[in-house]
Amino acid sequence: MFHESQHWYDLVYDAQGKDYVDESRQLQRIFAGHGLSPETMGRRPRWLDVACGTGRHLAHLPEFDRVGIDLDPAMLEVAAARCPCVPFEVGDMRSLKRTRGATIPASDADGRFDVVTCLFSAIAYMRDLEELELAIGEMADRVADGGLLVVEPFLTPEVVVAGRPAMNVIDSEDLKLVRMDVPRIDGRRLQLEFHYLSATVDGVEHRVEPHLISIFSVEEIGEAFRRAGLAWHHDSAGLSARGLHLGTTGPVVP
Repeated sequence: MFHESQHWYDLVYDAQGKDYVDESRQLQRIFAGHGLSPETMGRRPRWLDVACGTGRHLAHLPEFDRVGIDLDPAMLEVAAARCPCVPFEVGDMRSLKRTRGATIPASDADGRFDVVTCLFSAIAYMRDLEELELAIGEMADRVADGGLLVVEPFLTPEVVVAGRPAMNVIDSEDLKLVRMDVPRIDGRRLQLEFHYLSATVDGVEHRVEPHLISIFSVEEIGEAFRRAGLAWHHDSAGLSARGLHLGTTGPVVP
């Protein structure tokens, strides 16, 4: 997915103002509000971050026993360098087989976790409602009794704007980088084609990285939670104004 840009990924989103420190504090409060903190549990809660990317959220909550899974090995290379004490595994959210959990130190004997997260709109890479329900179901199977599933969606259909040119600029001493794209909509999917123009001491390069994003409604994601057997709550604000979907094996604490 980000095979052309894994080493620039954090620079680009830092330039956009994404604040992983603040988001991690918000996550910590959400977890604690559901009784999932070291103080409440008397131990380090087990946390699986699905589609963990470069590990930025995991890096800020060391009081958890953390595991990261991502489909992109290049992103995991960056994550492993950032969090050398955290186990990372290449994995697909559509096939998180519980039998593999026994090999992950932070999971319980059944391969389940106190907290499972899927953040920064990674769920939008599911191609359709069938894949959405499959992924939510797989993640729900990893949630221990009394645990919590947290999914951060992409934008909802009514607020997606296509055809508006976008640009990010990195202007540091050793790197000049521009990322540009013009989003296009094809039905319920958003087509992104990121063009990167970079200049370093080695010269100038142009790279292209396509992304295809599904646009799901709040209710469609909520229905996937319910089908997975979870009590569902939607927080319209969320970590970064995209909202959050929360699911538990019992009544949800808003």
